[in-house]
Amino acid sequence: MKILLIQLKRIGDVILTTPCVVSLKAKYPQARITWVLDSACESMDEILPGDQRLYFKKGALNAAFWRTLLFQKWDLCFEFTGTDRGRLVTAMSRASQRVTYKRHAVGLGRHVFNRFIEVDVKTLHTVDYHLALVEAPSHCFSGSLIISASLEQKAESLLGSTGIQGPYAIVHPGAARGEKMWSTARWCEVIRFLITEKNLNVFITGGHGPEELAQIDEIIKECASARLCSLAGKTSLSELAAIIAKAQIFVGVDTGASHMADAFQVPSAVLFGGTNPFHWGPRNQNGRAVGIHGFSSYPHDFPKCRMQEIPAENLIGAINSVPPLKAFTD
Repeated sequence: MKILLIQLKRIGDVILTTPCVVSLKAKYPQARITWVLDSACESMDEILPGDQRLYFKKGALNAAFWRTLLFQKWDLCFEFTGTDRGRLVTAMSRASQRVTYKRHAVGLGRHVFNRFIEVDVKTLHTVDYHLALVEAPSHCFSGSLIISASLEQKAESLLGSTGIQGPYAIVHPGAARGEKMWSTARWCEVIRFLITEKNLNVFITGGHGPEELAQIDEIIKECASARLCSLAGKTSLSELAAIIAKAQIFVGVDTGASHMADAFQVPSAVLFGGTNPFHWGPRNQNGRAVGIHGFSSYPHDFPKCRMQEIPAENLIGAINSVPPLKAFTD
């Protein structure tokens, strides 16, 4: 059996779809599972489960992509996004069963797909929403990302090159969306707390965005600690995952990196302003969603707010509530 999973949204959405691969492999052990992903996800290729990845690049001819898609016989196709590109890829796959959500059964979607799954997006975490499409039971997604021995070695080499040794926290202050940014002063307050009160080294991670990198430079200058180092823009997504997997705690905003931490069951404290933690928040028992009224474990239930309304003490309180960190306060 050949199964196609079409997930053409952001990195975080892809990570939250990985439990579907684990569930499908359990249901169809001999199946060959292929992802269809946006080319922005290519540097996370090493950590994704499944047998094959096809990358679609916006604005390109994608000749190799279409050739591979057309010349294989697909048995099952799951389309998670409801986008025009997703519908086109589904139609071109000519899969025997073409499955999507019932809410996407509008316009051309009525003709492209031949099976619709009814599920209420408002009542489910995104992981469970995706699992519902492949008709799998809800579960946490520990083990849905893969860290090979060679990838682990690359991450250790990168960390070793900084000259910083010992237990560490990951601080991930940036995101692709500017409204998720928090103030530099508050990040510095939290980083100093991690170093002085929790006795942890701190690695700042992030992408290549100019706004994100500018803030990280400010944080490094203001904190001025030998136990603080920036890895922002210096890792692939796969290397970032391997570094997060070994952290004592992840502290950051709601982004793909926070979903990586949750997938590896790393304790986390994640800021939520304009996004809903009920749908996007950490689900492992040591994950905390942090908002204007404090913090909570899953299921998270608090209103949206502007990021700058969240005080530093809320994030520090969430960090203090995570049991494994108590070992580093002696």
